[in-house]
Amino acid sequence: MPLEAIAINNLDAPLIQKPTREHELAERLQALYDADDNQPDGTEVLAIIAQGFKRGQWLYVGMFNDKPIAAVACFDDEQTDTKRLQYLTVHPENRNRGIEAKFIKQVYDIEVRKGVRQFAPVDSDIHRIMTDYGLLQVKA
Repeated sequence: MPLEAIAINNLDAPLIQKPTREHELAERLQALYDADDNQPDGTEVLAIIAQGFKRGQWLYVGMFNDKPIAAVACFDDEQTDTKRLQYLTVHPENRNRGIEAKFIKQVYDIEVRKGVRQFAPVDSDIHRIMTDYGLLQVKA
């Protein structure tokens, strides 16, 4: 099964087909962030994301073989048509294998289909990916 970016607005979203315990998705996402030295700890990031959910924000989760291997927050500043992408993390075993770029491109494509025309990459890795692939300016 290929990598698939899925938007969620609840940390208990039923993404894992056969969860072995309650809150398994949230636990796995927290572990992803905890293993990433470029991001705040998982508890802090998930608290920020949970607050964003209350305002209608989204978290994209990269699923591969029924496992979350990547995540990135997609926040709306509620003032412009710009989406802010931040808190990109990828499972340590999948880093530097092109997963980051493929995942960001999938998120970008989904958001463009929704009508988003501008993106503000907050993290340096997201900015680099979007610059390398010419994704920072969407054609109308």
